[in-house]
Amino acid sequence: MGSYRTLTLPLLSLLGWTLISAFNLDTDYVIRKTGDANGLFGFSLALHRQLRPADKIMLLVGSPRARALPGHKSTITGGMYNCDINSLSQSCQRVMFDNEENLAAENKQNQWMGVTVQSQGPGGKILVCAHRYQRRMFVDSAQELRDLTGRCYVLSEDLTINHASDEDGGAWMFCNGRNRGHERFGSCQQGLSATFTKDRHYLVFGAPGAYNWKGVVRMEQKNSSLWEETSFDDGPYEVGDESRLDFANSYLGFSLDSGKMLTKRGQLTIVAGAPRANHSGAVVLLKKDEVKSYMLTAEYILEGAGLASSFGYDLAVLDINGDGWQDIVVGAPQFFIKDGDIGGAIYVYLNKEGAWDKITPKKIEGAAYSMFGLAVENMGDVNLDGYDDVAVGAPYDSNEAGNVYIFHGSPQGLKKAQVLGGKDHNVKLFGYSLAGNMDLDRNNYPDLAIGSLSDSVFVYRARSVISIEKTVTTTPKELDLTKKNCGENICLDVKACFKFSVKPKTYNPTLMQYSIKVESERKKLNLPSRVIFTPRSANDYESTGVVELKSQGTESCVTRGLKLQETLRDKLRGIPIEVSVEILNPSTRRKRQNALPNLLPILDSNQDATTVQFIKEGCGADHVCQSDLHLQYKFHTREPNRDVFNPLPEENGVPILSLSDQKDIVLEIKVVNQGEDAYEAQLTSSFPKSLSYSAVRTKSGVITCLANQNGSQADCELGNPFKRDAETTFYIILNTGGISLDTTEIEIDLKLKTTSDQKQLQAIKAKAIVKIQLLLSLSGIAKPSQLYFTGEVKGESAMKLASDVGSPIDYEFRVTNLGKPLKSFGTASMIIQWPKHNSQGKWLLYLMKMTSTGLDSFICSNQDEVNKLGLKVEPSVSRTKREIEETPAKEGTVSLFTDKRKYTVLSCEDGAECITFKCPLMGMDSNAVISLRAYLWNSTFLEVSMLHTLQTTLRLCFLLIFLVPSYNAVRIKREERGKEEMDPPEKKQWMTSWNENESYS
Repeated sequence: MGSYRTLTLPLLSLLGWTLISAFNLDTDYVIRKTGDANGLFGFSLALHRQLRPADKIMLLVGSPRARALPGHKSTITGGMYNCDINSLSQSCQRVMFDNEENLAAENKQNQWMGVTVQSQGPGGKILVCAHRYQRRMFVDSAQELRDLTGRCYVLSEDLTINHASDEDGGAWMFCNGRNRGHERFGSCQQGLSATFTKDRHYLVFGAPGAYNWKGVVRMEQKNSSLWEETSFDDGPYEVGDESRLDFANSYLGFSLDSGKMLTKRGQLTIVAGAPRANHSGAVVLLKKDEVKSYMLTAEYILEGAGLASSFGYDLAVLDINGDGWQDIVVGAPQFFIKDGDIGGAIYVYLNKEGAWDKITPKKIEGAAYSMFGLAVENMGDVNLDGYDDVAVGAPYDSNEAGNVYIFHGSPQGLKKAQVLGGKDHNVKLFGYSLAGNMDLDRNNYPDLAIGSLSDSVFVYRARSVISIEKTVTTTPKELDLTKKNCGENICLDVKACFKFSVKPKTYNPTLMQYSIKVESERKKLNLPSRVIFTPRSANDYESTGVVELKSQGTESCVTRGLKLQETLRDKLRGIPIEVSVEILNPSTRRKRQNALPNLLPILDSNQDATTVQFIKEGCGADHVCQSDLHLQYKFHTREPNRDVFNPLPEENGVPILSLSDQKDIVLEIKVVNQGEDAYEAQLTSSFPKSLSYSAVRTKSGVITCLANQNGSQADCELGNPFKRDAETTFYIILNTGGISLDTTEIEIDLKLKTTSDQKQLQAIKAKAIVKIQLLLSLSGIAKPSQLYFTGEVKGESAMKLASDVGSPIDYEFRVTNLGKPLKSFGTASMIIQWPKHNSQGKWLLYLMKMTSTGLDSFICSNQDEVNKLGLKVEPSVSRTKREIEETPAKEGTVSLFTDKRKYTVLSCEDGAECITFKCPLMGMDSNAVISLRAYLWNSTFLEVSMLHTLQTTLRLCFLLIFLVPSYNAVRIKREERGKEEMDPPEKKQWMTSWNENESYS
């Protein structure tokens, strides 16, 4: 097959598609033609012009499932129809050909005649094919064989078969008589695609079923009249054979087109699609082989990028950018991206003087499930701007109603222009076939035919495009704000002039409506206009009127006055003025008298504009204000209820905010201008969620700051203009109510803005580290502070009442918050280490209950350790009587303050087994109290006292913690212990004391 170069398609940035307003394909007077139901009328289309014996415009429609003609033995054969677009009737006439059937040699049942319909152009031939046509052998025998060879007919321009012409007739069956079997030519399916070359010399056939569906492309012609011109270059030429290593099922020849400005100037190139090549698709650029005179060889191969994308299903050759070289648009209707909203794509190859190996295509994607790119058609220059345009079918778009997307050519490539929808006609699969590049209504603009699978076709005619040349001038050209030129005001005049051109030149509109708009961008932003029309119009932004247009090329002008508003802020940016026009046509729709009523022209969509500049003071001779703004910042604290600001301390140059009870912090801002005047100078500050704007203070002058609703951003006006060498310092006060324990730092974005010219105005981030200091005080007391033990030693099983255990003791812990409510930050917890047993496992303190006040709820951990034995509480009267009547079993003398006595301290670290209670202080505001009721276990101490005379102190350990992430800087100040005087020591005393631990976390 010869050497060739392969191009791989990279994934490019996408061009999103949205529905856009119509341009010059008319949607009011669409021509509709219909065929018999279920005939697939519209599966293929061709626009044709007959020159002899009479000049006629025809729409040719393939209907591959149409009923057979009377001469057939089969019932469904397909056929071609001729539709008269000048007729109001929607029906079309069946073209009479292929009206016989020889069952001894062929079978035409379901042959799909009309699967392809092509016109050679004005006065040229017609090509129509049936790719499922069958040749029969050994008919009515056990050895009967059938080959799906396919067949094509060539008709003369008047849709008849001229037997004197070598081309006319149905003998175009190049697979017939060749080696059989699907691995050779037994399933050739010639005619699934077919076309004429652009030079009108050759017919080109695609046979995608040949060679095990590798596919074959064949080019030939049979015009014996060329012999007289000594031209014997008739072919045939083929590409494809069984010895090639191409993958089976490539379907080469599924789509076809040609050009003579693709690889070399004047060289004929056949462009063939192979939508299943390499499982993704390919397009092959073929030329005549320079060695083998009967071969076509691949010069370039364009490879599809998406697996199973059907790249090459359809294609079109056209000159998109008007450089004289022909470009290629390739459809890939099954392209998709996993989990994406994409359903099909087209690839646009802009030719680089034949260097296809240097081309990077642009991909345009369709909507999900739309099969965008199933049909691609060269429309010709539909708007006569000098660039070829393209139509792309997406028949499954809009819930299978179908859409057709129109793209205009331009020097930069394809541009979105118009969308035509099947919903407008209540059909399905609109856009399945396309035909264009021919003027049907003789207005010099090519029209477009669109087929559907609803047995209906539609013709959209192109409207003439009026190009209006507009010029806009102002007097004066610049506005001097120091000079009043109309009384106490400043005024200017706007002059707009128009002249038009249109094809055909005989068209001359009479009236045109113009619109002069000012300040369009400010209107979008709901800002007032800086100028008003004089005399004042109903709309400050727009003035409209009507002007008479004369012959083409003749200028017509209008003048309107503008007055500058007194309250003017933006003195730097010019005042934009836009002029648009609209041709005044009859407002009532004319009744349709014929199939081709005259269409009203449409205006080109461009509009002219100008800008009136201000004469700017303090900006140099070039009137360009080059400011040089600089910003410095510093964090401060604010004394309560006073505008006294103190700088924050720093660590390694970073401010440290130690937050306790402060409601505000302050950001000092200093701005200087070391350049020319800065117009509309402004500082925009964006605050984190932890801060919100509160107020602004200045040292001198006036600074106005405007904050948004939640205080997350503030815009501060610095001056208009902020003069050369100007300097200002002000203070932005920020509320700290949003700071939580998760706040490790604060970061404020500061952005200077000006309409003057200053390119290096980057945003500055003002940062500070946050350390939260909680002003918590913790105190505790035990009542009584001294206890006596006496009585008999009893076992645990003998304990029924709490008073059986021993003497009661009450502990009370008070937490006081002197700073912000804890609810603002999180939840504090108290940790209590409770001495339950001694080292021998004997009870020490029996915890009976735990209560609290000042908290929303109070649930400590290890709740099962409270009243572990389920003892009952004896009524206080009975208990007192019992205590009074009780006689000590043994007495001893113990003194706390005698050094000669043995002194024992039981703590959780030494001599006591402890239980840890973690008690969250839920909902604490200013203070909370935790109360514990416990009983001294007499028996344990009686046993010890029998062996030793001792004084024992129990240490109850508690601390206050705060639930904070480990990386946060949060300090709890040292707790303060309450001072309580103890009772004097007495006999056989059991004395408890408590110990506080300072904790930071």
